[in-house]
Amino acid sequence: MSSMVGIDPELMTRLINGMRRVSGMMSDVDLQVEQALTSLGLPLWGPSALRGICQEMSDRIPSLQGRLDLILAEPDRESGRGGVLWANESDWLSKSPAEGAASAKAVATKLRERLKSHALDPMLVAELERHRNDPYFALALAQEILPHELKAMINRAYGAGLPPSARPSQRDVAVQERFVTMLSELLGTASRGVGALRLPGGYADQLVDGIESPQDAFAVKGLLGDGTFDHAFLLTVVRKLHDKDVAHPPDPSLPRDTWTMPGATDASLGDLSPMGTALVALAHHPAVAQDFFTDPQRKPLDYLMRRHPWGGDADGDLGWAIEVASTEFRDHDLPVGGSRGYKSALIASWAVRFWSDPKVQANLPGTRAHVGKVLAHYIGDVHRAARAFSEEVSGVMADRDPDKNLRGEEPYGALLDASGVKAAMTWAFADEGAFQHVVATHGMYATKMLDEVAGKIEAEVRADFEEWRKSHPQATARQLDAARQDILEERMSRSGGAEFAQAAQSLSRTTWLISDAANISGIEEAKEKDARFAIFRQMVESVVGLAPGPQGAFVGFMVDGAKETIFGQTRSDNEDRARRDADTALGLAKHMFADLTAAVMMRHGLFGDGSSPSATHPHRHEDFSPGSAGYFMANGEIVPWHDMTAAQRRAYEDWLTLNPTGRVFKETNQSTALGFKESEANYARQGS
Repeated sequence: MSSMVGIDPELMTRLINGMRRVSGMMSDVDLQVEQALTSLGLPLWGPSALRGICQEMSDRIPSLQGRLDLILAEPDRESGRGGVLWANESDWLSKSPAEGAASAKAVATKLRERLKSHALDPMLVAELERHRNDPYFALALAQEILPHELKAMINRAYGAGLPPSARPSQRDVAVQERFVTMLSELLGTASRGVGALRLPGGYADQLVDGIESPQDAFAVKGLLGDGTFDHAFLLTVVRKLHDKDVAHPPDPSLPRDTWTMPGATDASLGDLSPMGTALVALAHHPAVAQDFFTDPQRKPLDYLMRRHPWGGDADGDLGWAIEVASTEFRDHDLPVGGSRGYKSALIASWAVRFWSDPKVQANLPGTRAHVGKVLAHYIGDVHRAARAFSEEVSGVMADRDPDKNLRGEEPYGALLDASGVKAAMTWAFADEGAFQHVVATHGMYATKMLDEVAGKIEAEVRADFEEWRKSHPQATARQLDAARQDILEERMSRSGGAEFAQAAQSLSRTTWLISDAANISGIEEAKEKDARFAIFRQMVESVVGLAPGPQGAFVGFMVDGAKETIFGQTRSDNEDRARRDADTALGLAKHMFADLTAAVMMRHGLFGDGSSPSATHPHRHEDFSPGSAGYFMANGEIVPWHDMTAAQRRAYEDWLTLNPTGRVFKETNQSTALGFKESEANYARQGS
């Protein structure tokens, strides 16, 4: 039998309301019938059948309402035809509120008894785990063991009140960790209750009460760490924790009494400030993190990033929460007030500005990797800032088309200050992962932009050629080839070709910004042991293998894919395969754009036709044609540098430098170098 339960909420609500009305009416009718029969001398013996039916209906109403409420609260429910909602009740061990209450009371009694001696029975924890997805049990347990007692139970399980020597060590608390994880999951289930099946009023207040003590903070941190919580409930809890934190800011200089410290005796407890207890929960609930971070009254990002001192690895948890809040939701089809994508961009804009502050960098040393992820997701906005050398006030790029360099409608963008981006990058790139994410995504962005511009040129050439062909119906095949080549070369020197050169120039500015922030733009000699230079080189050699992403969906979806494509490959250290003059970031960048533009142009036929080779196509030369040792193409496209043999590499570079090739390629190479010079001069003026 299937464990899936399907309910049409509208019909079920009508049924429950109808049963309430009918059962009340039937009670009145039953009384009237009894009175009439008695007046006729015909008394009833025992309860009437009508009364039994009425009682049966009344008894069923709470169960039906509870089942409806639970399905509505189930996060994994699925929509079916005709408005039916389906949920899996296979894990609902309790089939009614009464059954859940009985089980919860029995488990609570056992817990109280066992924890009197600070002991925790693994079998009892296993019994809790059997109710992992049992909403009736979860709600009943939350009401049976209120927050103050629940927190005390967690601490007693770890030996609270015992001398440090009598408390368990970290290697001996596996059962305790299972216990806390299970309580967190059950509390999350209980928080999602609706209707009559809800947590008691004031539950959030009781949960955060006493949070200033390490024991309460330890327990709350565990209770919030693993559950899937109702949005409103968790947001309420986090706001209360924030207010407690601001009212009683943590003082890291205060000594900690080992007698009063919770948890295992030798464990690192991390940050036990009120807000320190909520960071992992925020990272697990991006929508809650968004609504919290954008609270206009509290302005928590400013407080948490600039003024809150963090202990342990809590700053990394904060970076994680900021990352998901700014990258999980990206949209542009919703109005500002109802758009999570708008909030994402706003959080990203403010966070990057804060990360550019040396004081914030000193306070959040464990967030570098998260800075890289955020910048990678907003690489189009990084490019816009680098292109215009902009000085922006933090906010959202809310234009109808936020990234006009790409086709399709991109999500809301973040307004970024160019100098601030560079400062944040320079600091974050001490983490290799942060650098990898940004350079890989920049490579993908450059691929996509140049591919789209090349597509425009291809369409222009095709349209011009068709017009010429119609006006010259008697043209021979040779004349047609010559005409097409003339049109191609003319287009590459103006119109779409000028746009292509402009794209390469502006993209090279971003490349300079990234390489300078990584402190590799000034390297004069190849340093094979320099990790960041090696990372940049890998990007250069792999960028041709990147495939442009779909229209209107570049950000987010492409970040990890680009990183995997570039850095997930086996590398060769064969020195004789190194590129000539690729011993500086500028030299590498020139090669990157040469490779990228050549590959894109070849893909769109901008080197002419290979079947009847034009002067600009590799097939014009026997040494670069199919069957030769130096043939550097496959399936009509240029092979990525890292996949070429030594002979292919020599042939490829020879072809790029031929005079005829320059007829369609010269402007792009010049534009790349110009973009680097512009960026270097601008940031030198700014003193950065």
